[in-house]
Amino acid sequence: MRLFIFLFFPVIIFSQSISDEDFIKRLEDERGNYSIQNYDQNFLGRPGYVWGILKSNVDNLIYMASNSGILEYDGVNVRTVEVKEDSSYQQGFGYGLARTLVQMDDGTIYVTGNAKFGRLVKNDFGLVEYEYLLHKLPDSIDYRRQVIWGSLEYEGNLIFYTPNFVFRWDGDSFDKIWKFSDYAGGRASDGKIHGFAKAGNTIYTRRWGYGLYKLVDDEFEFVEKSEFLSQNRIELFYETNDGDLLLFSRTIGAYILKKNGNFIKSSNSVLNNWLIDNGVYVSDDLRPFSNGSIPIHSRGGILIIDENLNILNNINNEDGLASAEINVSFIDDNDVLYIATTTGASIINLKNSLTQYDSNNGIEGYVWAPIKRIDGLIHFGSTKELYSLQPSYDPMNNNTIKELEFNDQMGRYHKFNRSIIGAHNYGLSQHLNGKTKLISSDYDISMSAQSKLNKDFLIVGHNVDGLKVMKKDKFGKFQIIKTYQPEPGYPVPFFEEISPGRLILSAGGRRGTFFADYDKFGNFTFDKIEHPLKDSIKSTLPDSLKNDLSLLPDSTFNWRKTKIGYVVFSDSSTVYKISDENNKLITTGINMVEIQKANLFSQGYNEDSETNWYFTRNGVYEVEFTDSLYNILKVHNWGEIDYNELTGRNFIEGLGENQTVWLGSRDAKLIRWLPYKSELENLISSQKPILRGFYVNNSLQSLDSLELEYDSSRTVKFEYAYPVFNKEENNQYRVFLKGQDSDTSEWTNNSFREYTNLSENDYTFYIQARDTNGNASDFISFNFSILPPWYRTVYAYTLYLFTLLFGFWSFGKYQAKKSLEKADNERRAGELEEAKKIQQSMLPKTYPKIKSYDVSAGLVTSTEIGGDYYDFFEKDETLYAVCGDATGHGTASGMMVSIIKSALNGLPALSTNKVLYELNNIVKKIDLGTLKMSLNICEANKNKITLSSAAMPPVYLYNSISKKTEEILIRGLPLGGLKNETFDTQKRDFKKGDVLVMLSDGLPEAENSNGELYDYDRVLSLITKNSKRSSEEIRDKLISEVDRWLDGGIPDDDVTIVVIKKNT
Repeated sequence: MRLFIFLFFPVIIFSQSISDEDFIKRLEDERGNYSIQNYDQNFLGRPGYVWGILKSNVDNLIYMASNSGILEYDGVNVRTVEVKEDSSYQQGFGYGLARTLVQMDDGTIYVTGNAKFGRLVKNDFGLVEYEYLLHKLPDSIDYRRQVIWGSLEYEGNLIFYTPNFVFRWDGDSFDKIWKFSDYAGGRASDGKIHGFAKAGNTIYTRRWGYGLYKLVDDEFEFVEKSEFLSQNRIELFYETNDGDLLLFSRTIGAYILKKNGNFIKSSNSVLNNWLIDNGVYVSDDLRPFSNGSIPIHSRGGILIIDENLNILNNINNEDGLASAEINVSFIDDNDVLYIATTTGASIINLKNSLTQYDSNNGIEGYVWAPIKRIDGLIHFGSTKELYSLQPSYDPMNNNTIKELEFNDQMGRYHKFNRSIIGAHNYGLSQHLNGKTKLISSDYDISMSAQSKLNKDFLIVGHNVDGLKVMKKDKFGKFQIIKTYQPEPGYPVPFFEEISPGRLILSAGGRRGTFFADYDKFGNFTFDKIEHPLKDSIKSTLPDSLKNDLSLLPDSTFNWRKTKIGYVVFSDSSTVYKISDENNKLITTGINMVEIQKANLFSQGYNEDSETNWYFTRNGVYEVEFTDSLYNILKVHNWGEIDYNELTGRNFIEGLGENQTVWLGSRDAKLIRWLPYKSELENLISSQKPILRGFYVNNSLQSLDSLELEYDSSRTVKFEYAYPVFNKEENNQYRVFLKGQDSDTSEWTNNSFREYTNLSENDYTFYIQARDTNGNASDFISFNFSILPPWYRTVYAYTLYLFTLLFGFWSFGKYQAKKSLEKADNERRAGELEEAKKIQQSMLPKTYPKIKSYDVSAGLVTSTEIGGDYYDFFEKDETLYAVCGDATGHGTASGMMVSIIKSALNGLPALSTNKVLYELNNIVKKIDLGTLKMSLNICEANKNKITLSSAAMPPVYLYNSISKKTEEILIRGLPLGGLKNETFDTQKRDFKKGDVLVMLSDGLPEAENSNGELYDYDRVLSLITKNSKRSSEEIRDKLISEVDRWLDGGIPDDDVTIVVIKKNT
């Protein structure tokens, strides 16, 4: 039931009505900085100087001529187009440099530079590349020595010049060449060309030592009386509507060549000085804006003038240009100005509908205090200062932002007679006669206002004491003469005088909203405004709960002035009107749920049009109230404005299309926005998105590649762009692949889309784009097909049928063969199973039970039966352990194990090396061919062990005292090798906690899926890590490591492990 607060700080508007004519003039005077987008060296790929710039009338892309070649910008990426040249001639200066760009009526773009002349043509991928043409000059002219300084379109032909020649190209060949001098001398030698341009329908050129020439009947004729230009540069030529020729020079200023042939120097000394001081720079084809104004570029910015040489504007670094050293400018069909500079490029939107003042003008901090007009000037406050906007009324000088020296985070402020009084962090200050002084150091003051009933009174809201009335004493100092509170202990953070002698105020802390009436002596009375539902809800409550405020609707709310008076808004979006007669809220029947749901964050009121403006994340609602309804007159799109940067402060003024919205920004900006004019200036463009790249498996494809082989189309990628250059980083796209997608994608800033594993089908890829103003383009489409794989073609199906028939024919023969193989496999499987039983029977069923030793062992079999074997023998208090591995697999290896086990049982108690000696001779005598046996044998007696080995892997001994594991490798040939072979022994201490491990090569030489062996180092590390465990746990860890390493697979060789741990 609580009333919904739409705005935390209502905006107070002071209307100061002026005539329409004066309002329009004020719009121009207060214009602010144009919208400028700068593209620096880093963004452009560090190309060096940018000499030329234009926007294509075919695909809307921006092309730039630079030291590094041609740059092509599509709104997403900058692409460098290599400017190729004659490989037989390496030029020392300007290698790769492109200087000028000219676009013909058919859209062809020509490029010139140092020994370069060519055009941009599209390749099979839909991208432009450079076609070299300068070699088509006649043999009499060395094309490699031509340093081209300028070019232009004239009567359908391209004309360009060097210091010595003027060339005409008709699209296929050079049909005319004018020679002015030879190669001798420098660029400023007599006869050399400097200055060449088209003005109106005439081409002019200036020659050093001679003067001005113009093209007449295909020949250049001297212009009479132009001798004074023989040593004075002319940078720009422009023909007026009256037929006069304007000449702009960096040495002598501006001249006019009248139709009668007389040269007249401009009387505008400011213009003349600017041209000289800033170094006006050359252009071959100076063109005006649609309103007839002319941009003059220089090394110090741009001057905009009219045909009468009146200065209209001056744009330079102070306006936001990253570089004012301008090489050339270009105007598109929408009067957008593109400039090439020594450090990059810029786009200047000369529309008046959206301009701003920012840190370049001296603003610091959030602009979060109210914006208002006082004495005809815009004032606004920030977290640092209170400012006023001071128009310069001089096109050569920017408007200034004046600090009023409050030097603090500003709160609310207002006019007080001839001064401005404002609250801030440290109290209340007054700005009068150019000086600001503190009039109260009470930092609990929330705001103040001059009384409308008694102009001598200063009414002050206080965060502790409520309301205070101040008045100047005879010494001119403000003194408190009255203090009031709506109710005891109630502060007053905000109030508004809605009529002389009547305030509406908030008591703070949700203590309610009050009317405060006062007389001319400053005596106040208060009356609380109750929620209209309070009485009806209270009547439903039992007497014991009627005064429980938590059950009653909240009477704290914000108010808003409208055309029908002051209103408040409830939490259900219901609008109530405030009655001045009985201090009640009157139901209007108006519900504003639509605006509430649009994410409202601020609102304002235009006194001139009596309309309310609601600022939401979905747009700005312009609303007119009547007694029973509200009309949404217009929903204004935010366009180029990022609402996330706004503080909510606003000021609205004006009528019709000149309605002006001033906005405060968190980015130290004051924004001026004319939403109606903005919508006229930003009409929906006919521009469509363009496909910039079609990739298959990351390989760029020809746009004629409409049929793709199945195997080459597993990943398909589309790159696209929307060449609309107005905060183009906000451009968005949505796409749809017919034949794959079920619906169009959501809008996103991504300029590419990738698909994987597309099946064979006919596809159409659709792209739609929209700009920062929300204007959506038409869809474009691209068709392609993915052919079926060869095994799903008609030819494949024919082959399948033939194969099936052949299969039926051969099935009988195959079946017979299969029966024979099955019988043989069953026989072999039986033999292997029998061998496996024999192998298992050879292993001990239990482990020795000797108090001093903890013994364990294990065997993991491979896919075939191997010859791995382990066993234990006890003789008195001595433990013998063996671990062996017979070569080969199957029954034969099982026979070897049987021989070894039988021999061991028959041998007397011998040393380990003697045991191996006897076993070797037995195996040799039986002679099993290439079958051999590797064997480790250990004798453990008390605190000693003796080891011998016949070609087995190392034995591992963990020492509990040193905490280290020793790898013991003992040389020896396998059993059955050489007769009477002798074997070595090695002895070690074997004390409590020591661990002995013998194993076959099945674990260290196990190979995982990556082809990596487990290796012996990992075995050693694993034994050391688990040395504190029992022998059985150590064995299990080693066996589980086999499973982990092989990821659950079966080893290629048996894995045999014997573990003995000394207990005492």
